[in-house]
Amino acid sequence: MRTTLTLFCILVASLPGFSQDKNFDLSKYKFPDYKRHELEFNLNSSGSGHRRTQEMSTNDGDTSFVSSNFNSNSSIDINYQFNHLTRKRIDYLSSQFSGKYEYSSNKGYESKSKNYYPQISWFLDGSRRYYIKEDKFFLEGLANLNYWFDESKRTFTNVDDTKSNQKYFKVSVGFGAGTGRMEKVSDLWQTYYILEKLKDQKSLSRALEEKDIFEVATFVSKLKNKRFFDARLQKIAELTALDSVLHNLGLVADTDIAYFTTLNDYWSYGNFPDRESGKILKFWLSPEYSMHSKKPNKASTEFSNKTSLVSNISFNCAKQLNLFWERKLNILISNETLIDTTGEYYNNSPANLLYTGANIGYGFYPDSRTSISGYIGYSGYNRVILNSSSEIPNSWTNAVYLNFSGYYYLSPQLQITGNLSMNYSDKGYNEINPFYMNYNLGLRYAIF
Repeated sequence: MRTTLTLFCILVASLPGFSQDKNFDLSKYKFPDYKRHELEFNLNSSGSGHRRTQEMSTNDGDTSFVSSNFNSNSSIDINYQFNHLTRKRIDYLSSQFSGKYEYSSNKGYESKSKNYYPQISWFLDGSRRYYIKEDKFFLEGLANLNYWFDESKRTFTNVDDTKSNQKYFKVSVGFGAGTGRMEKVSDLWQTYYILEKLKDQKSLSRALEEKDIFEVATFVSKLKNKRFFDARLQKIAELTALDSVLHNLGLVADTDIAYFTTLNDYWSYGNFPDRESGKILKFWLSPEYSMHSKKPNKASTEFSNKTSLVSNISFNCAKQLNLFWERKLNILISNETLIDTTGEYYNNSPANLLYTGANIGYGFYPDSRTSISGYIGYSGYNRVILNSSSEIPNSWTNAVYLNFSGYYYLSPQLQITGNLSMNYSDKGYNEINPFYMNYNLGLRYAIF
């Protein structure tokens, strides 16, 4: 616990050192009203199989039999997200439905087997925040719902079928209060890249001013909120509107192929990840109810329930040091107080389950196509093993992790991605000082 408090104090003490060095004052930028619905479908199906005739020798002489194997996996994901931002209110809603079905069948000499494994999951997460004083004190309501279901069934020749299923449900409704605000600045940076590039190639007809950057950025944000179902028409409409506002502001008078090429390149093909500026300190309380049911083969259903109260205090800060650099700091202290449990699944739940975490990192964006980020973090938590037939003592675990990631956008056809992460903790389940490392390097090339 001392380690957690020491780290917390060090990180808070470092806040005054967050500096800002840019050609304009970012604190003057206010993100415009924003409203967007996003719906995404992902479907996937894969499978493999074979069928062949085999020969074998038995006591009755040589014989032949047909063997076969078939495996299939199908999945569907439906994602919905809604964001509505005004200066007085921020609404957020996110939902995901996932379904998966696995099937396999095998046929051999005097044996047959089939396996079915369906899975379903759904989550819903939403919040509404009201600002009592603009960009300062706010009140917030939060709600979260999770559900998943899985089942397995196996059939064998001359053997009884086996079938089991599990269900999990969790719901929480909470209330929070805090101070601060995060402004979205990705559109601002994209606008700055475009105008600076046009200035460097002498495509602007007059000197670029701070108010020009803010005005064009506001227009860009509103332009991105418009819906199109035809990507070709969307690109034509957006570039036409962007060219029009630059002319209306007197930034552009005479246009040439270099101007339109730059405008199209930075609008259509740049890599502009989500960037934010601001800080939020928030405290919230949330009653939580969880239910787990399990039905083993030919046995009665086992139900387990848990009721608890979750309290949270968090601090999030994002500083745009300049066009190329940003710094992020996140601190979280959470505690789950147990109210009541029934059944065996939650039998090892402690009276209080504490979690502390903090991470600090940098993002580097040297140009419109490249992004590199890295952060170091700490987490301390009570290790709990649920659904155990014996009581396992809960112990405090300290973990330190390090992560680096990069993205390089060469063209719509070619992207390079990379990730490296390391994690160390002083203890784990039946482990002492475990260390994990993971890396990923990807190259994506699309011929068409």
